[in-house]
Amino acid sequence: MTTGAPAQTVHFDQKHYTAVVSGAKVSTVRWREDIHEGPAIFIFDNHPTARPLAGQVTAVETYDLAHLSPLAARQPPGTDMTNFARQLRVNYYPEMPEDAVVQVVVIATGHHGDSSLPTT
Repeated sequence: MTTGAPAQTVHFDQKHYTAVVSGAKVSTVRWREDIHEGPAIFIFDNHPTARPLAGQVTAVETYDLAHLSPLAARQPPGTDMTNFARQLRVNYYPEMPEDAVVQVVVIATGHHGDSSLPTT
């Protein structure tokens, strides 16, 4: 990890705010996004009150979508990964093909609670 690197911006749907802040959500599966290990600012699109959160991308792992397991995706055991892939397409990546290569992005906010950036 490069120290002193500028923070990258990672966008989330507003519905993930509480889970990211509490530490319950520790990963996100992405397709064709340029996310790398290092400092990050987490933005919650269309959230009415959430401020950007300072955090870290602690790992980026690459998988064939067709072979992505619940364990690799940090999902509960027994998760239906065919449905998981379908939901990625429906909710985020409608153009994502069946043979896509995806990244599992592991995240941390540093501490749980309010780690939001101050407003200026």
